[in-house]
Amino acid sequence: MRASHGGPAAGQALPVSHLARHPAIPALRRAAEVDEAAHYGATLIFFLTGTIYELRDVVARAAAAGQQVFCHVDLLQGIGKDPVGMRWIAREIGVNGILTTRSSLIKAAKDEGLVAVQRLFVLDSESLRTGLSVLASSRPDAVEILPALVLPNIIHRLPLDAISPFIAGGLVETAPELEAVLATGALGVSTSKKELWGYTREVT
Repeated sequence: MRASHGGPAAGQALPVSHLARHPAIPALRRAAEVDEAAHYGATLIFFLTGTIYELRDVVARAAAAGQQVFCHVDLLQGIGKDPVGMRWIAREIGVNGILTTRSSLIKAAKDEGLVAVQRLFVLDSESLRTGLSVLASSRPDAVEILPALVLPNIIHRLPLDAISPFIAGGLVETAPELEAVLATGALGVSTSKKELWGYTREVT
């Protein structure tokens, strides 16, 4: 974990080489699940909901296990959804990245050296058009497309240069579903299904 009261960290990135072999990203809702994710060899975890105090616990546990923590700041209780809030979680808590639907937080997070992942919900054609327009202006480090299961059916409609690199999340509960999403080119798939956390694939 980065030291408290320090300056912005050097720019980070998604652990691409790790995801190539371990593409299932544990999506956690409780701090205790950090230990379970570590048991499966995960070095990247998403903390989806909770309080700032729980996030501090998650980061401390994850640091001991050599894991990176990305938190879903939209659902995090006790922190401002503004540049000061991003500075706090970067410098005082020590997270590695954020997940957000709010384009206004992307630049603030990147300014603090955090990996900024913008969540894109593809609910219909209009939400897709709007989302792609937002991405063009916010320029996140990566995009998370939700729900993941729509990807195999719409990947041909997505401008890959605008969403790359991308991951996916939501509704994936089986290995065949995970593999179908990965076949679209997604770097990884976030899932709360613990049975998938140990999924590995051969790297050629």
